[in-house]
Amino acid sequence: MRAFETSAQQMGCEVERQYPMNRYTSLRVGGAAELVVTPNSLGELCGLLDLLSGSDIPWVVLGAGSNTVVYDGGINGVVISTTRLRNIEIRDDDTVHAETGAILGTILNKTIKAGLTGFEFAAGIPGTVGGGIFMNAGANGGEIKDCLSRVWVWLDGREIELKREELRFDYRKSYLPPGSVITRAEFGLKPGDSAVIEKNVKEYLEKRSRTQPIKMSNTGSIFKNPPDIAAGRLIEELGLKGYGIGGARFSELHANFIVNAGGATASDVLSLIETAKKEAREKRGINLETEVRIIGKK
Repeated sequence: MRAFETSAQQMGCEVERQYPMNRYTSLRVGGAAELVVTPNSLGELCGLLDLLSGSDIPWVVLGAGSNTVVYDGGINGVVISTTRLRNIEIRDDDTVHAETGAILGTILNKTIKAGLTGFEFAAGIPGTVGGGIFMNAGANGGEIKDCLSRVWVWLDGREIELKREELRFDYRKSYLPPGSVITRAEFGLKPGDSAVIEKNVKEYLEKRSRTQPIKMSNTGSIFKNPPDIAAGRLIEELGLKGYGIGGARFSELHANFIVNAGGATASDVLSLIETAKKEAREKRGINLETEVRIIGKK
């Protein structure tokens, strides 16, 4: 680990030891990561991945931490943070090229100003390009796969390009090559009326403000929607809306959100998740599947 840390610093990356992940993730829970390394460029990112792939050091890549729960035991090994890889370029052919750490909301704002439509689904989604593609993020009737045209990934020591047609997506899931890491992406948009686009986005955000606990620490939707009922409705029908364990509770505004009401731990959050799964399975015969990513050591 020391040799890797030295190499990362020599590249110019920021390195932080025993970084508390409750300061990183949007839910504000989780123990410390052994090492958090933040590259300043895609070259540095690929360099780090090259080093780690040839070692026995465990590692994980994180963007904004908006859809992630870290166990209270923290994370062994290395967290590579993409928070500085946020370059966005709008080209003359109405495509948007963005690095893996670019915030989806920032891309949306830029496309509105450029008079481009097709990215409105991202209104209110707090994640990044990498995380958004990884989980096929969606809202407002659209998903990231709908406008993705190309993605570049690091794989086996090199960056490769994959066209949208080469990829398969499901509801809140993508099928990228095993072991690959998203580095950048291209989105194909269309000319539109900026005023109309802005109006639609404003309506999406106003609805989100009314129906979701955006003013409290949360990690977005906890469960994927089962085939025949919205997860939030199911949790509400099970009598769990507003139910809490420790400092975590199912939101009283939207039951498919777990909020940190103050001092919550990852154990509190995970206990709530298991409670809902058990109740749904025993009372309704439904197997709830989590939408959030759960990582680290228990």
